[in-house]
Amino acid sequence: MVFDTNLIVFLIFVAFAASTVKQTTGFGFSLVSVPLLLPFFSLTKIVPIMIPLVVINDYLIAIGNRNSLSPKSVLPMAGTAIIGIPIGIIILSTVRESLLTIVISVVILISGFFLFSGKTIQIRRERLTSLFVGFTSGLLCSTSGLGGPPITLFLINQQWNKTDFRNNLGLYFSIIDTVTGISLLLAGFITRDTMTIDLILLLPVLAGSLLGRKLITMVDQPTFTKITVIIIMAGALFNLVNTLVI
Repeated sequence: MVFDTNLIVFLIFVAFAASTVKQTTGFGFSLVSVPLLLPFFSLTKIVPIMIPLVVINDYLIAIGNRNSLSPKSVLPMAGTAIIGIPIGIIILSTVRESLLTIVISVVILISGFFLFSGKTIQIRRERLTSLFVGFTSGLLCSTSGLGGPPITLFLINQQWNKTDFRNNLGLYFSIIDTVTGISLLLAGFITRDTMTIDLILLLPVLAGSLLGRKLITMVDQPTFTKITVIIIMAGALFNLVNTLVI
């Protein structure tokens, strides 16, 4: 891949912004980066570039907060997500990209509007539901890099506090994003070119991570929840409009 200077600068800005959001909320790297990069790249290029950068953020969150994690809640969801990842890669290779983006965006918007209204769904079989949410998250992670919305909306619905929410998302995504990255590498999506771009973007990702860690201490729980849902909905809406217009 050969990029002009303006595009490289834009990539650096996107990586910094996405990393800041990721470190603040525990998710959102792809929700920020994918809509901004879609006018310049296809999903088959964006996902292999973004996933290794996301993994770096995942490990920083999980390792930095390893004493406050809840593996019993997270690992079952991560297990079903791993099952969904290879299926997602097959979909990425076969299904029309525009259709995939539209379906994902509409589902995310509907869920986001519901939660933004302050309403929650009473889930009686939480463990079973969490397994399905994990599978869906893994499916979306490898097709679009947007594995965050299903698990995020589920945890918001279950009213996790912001600290547990962020830290355990770090553990969850450190598992599934690692598996996604390995799967994309084996499938030939991650190449020398995509890894070269990742090296260029490594410094802004680390800088965004440092900023995000400071911001999380400045946000209260209600504001945190609203910001989280807004990020999800904004990313989905941008994706949807961009796909329909183009």
